[in-house]
Amino acid sequence: MRTMLKVLKSCFLTLLVVIMQSQAAKADFVQDQDKSLFSSTETALSDELDNARGREGVNMTTLNNMNARTTLSGNQATDNVNGYNVIDQGSFAQASGITSVIQNSGNNVVIQDSTMVNVTIIP
Repeated sequence: MRTMLKVLKSCFLTLLVVIMQSQAAKADFVQDQDKSLFSSTETALSDELDNARGREGVNMTTLNNMNARTTLSGNQATDNVNGYNVIDQGSFAQASGITSVIQNSGNNVVIQDSTMVNVTIIP
């Protein structure tokens, strides 16, 4: 039994070393690709960037309307227990894109959330 555990442990450690070496080689390859990708690019001048800022030269009007209505009536809250409502420093560690945070530590509430995203692509 102990011999089998030693063999399994040895196999696991060998596999771990192989995985770590392959990840290191992959990281070197990606870094080399990044260097070659940007090696022939030119730096933009500040004046060029000043003229190309958000929606420069685009004549557009965007109107949004959201109608979110609700009614809450006739509710009762008896002997309810509320918990903590905490956002900790790691709460958004893996968040990406558009996020929406709603917190509620009460009772008999209505929570509505909506998000509008306008994307304009002009060729």
